[in-house]
Amino acid sequence: MSTITRGYVYRIKPSKQQKDLIEKTFGCTRQMWNVLLSERETIYEMFREYPGLLQSHSYTNPGALKHFYEYMYEVDSQALTTAWLNQKNAFTNFFKGTHEKPRMKSRHNPVQSYTTHTISNNIRLEGKKLKLPKLGWVKMKLHRPLPETSIIKAATIKREAGKYYVSLRIQYEQETPTIKRNSIIGLDFSLRHLYVGSDGTYGEYPMYFKNSLDKLARAQRVLSRRKKGSHRWEIQKRQVQRIHQHIKNQRNDFLHKASRYLVSKYDMICIEDLDLQEIAKTKHFRKSISDTSYGTFTRYLEYKTKDEGKTLIKINKYYPSSKTCSVCDDYHDIPLSQREYTCDCGNQMDRDLNAAINIATQGLSEYLHKEYGTDSIARSIYAH
Repeated sequence: MSTITRGYVYRIKPSKQQKDLIEKTFGCTRQMWNVLLSERETIYEMFREYPGLLQSHSYTNPGALKHFYEYMYEVDSQALTTAWLNQKNAFTNFFKGTHEKPRMKSRHNPVQSYTTHTISNNIRLEGKKLKLPKLGWVKMKLHRPLPETSIIKAATIKREAGKYYVSLRIQYEQETPTIKRNSIIGLDFSLRHLYVGSDGTYGEYPMYFKNSLDKLARAQRVLSRRKKGSHRWEIQKRQVQRIHQHIKNQRNDFLHKASRYLVSKYDMICIEDLDLQEIAKTKHFRKSISDTSYGTFTRYLEYKTKDEGKTLIKINKYYPSSKTCSVCDDYHDIPLSQREYTCDCGNQMDRDLNAAINIATQGLSEYLHKEYGTDSIARSIYAH
């Protein structure tokens, strides 16, 4: 048996009173973050040359802030504690150099959220209602059931595009799947498609953001003509947010289905371990990278292959998959504008397909080397 941790997102329909309390909790957790960030920034500027003093300094705890801001007693204490811990971790990561300096949170952010944790069964599901701390029983759209024997560990309440959602972090036991190694595919992420497979298949990705640009531009033009802060401005702002939310939902639905198809058909999936943030800095690729969401697609492949007892292999991002001949291993430095790969050995094919075959071969080679200490039979096993 193995323990699985997953997130399940549902739409919730709080009453007017519950909405008011949710909004108040958003405000209090945001204030907790901002007050602590301001304090940490002040201490950081005072003692930045003395790391020892920075690490040993005792910062304000949630209890002390609640005494100062008494209205914080009205909201969920676990939500406040979580905001305090998140702020602490954000600054710790900043000191380590692994993350950027945390910034203030604004009430005008289109997405507001807070997270609370389960204590003494204070978060539980009964029928189509969810019990949440301070809020009580909240109606929800249970479009899919939770796995049997699942335990709710935490809940994140979120408002996006005027609608409320809850993300339940659950844990449940699952039979450890049998590892399968019968079929393999290499995927080359492409700007024209979501991916090109080493078997010649394509992930025909609808460019949802690109297709909605005209509609989004019209909505944003209307918003720009509204007086900021007015009732009509708020309504139109919500309309813009809903368009973005619709695009996001379309994209996630497609990526879930595409990743499920690949995991159900293949036992080993090989991809490149790309630095997507670095690629997105390139002006030519920025919108395509954002629209196709390769990072999200990779995350879906990761957890689905793990659940099914299958393998996702990420090959070295510096491996020249697009410039190596998939037949004879010769190297040819071809420009990005050249869409067809040609080699003196007679190999002539689409450059993305050539790269996908190389990714499959290299992925299998790395797997064999790791598991058995040899990679000499990788190309003979992966026949194309």
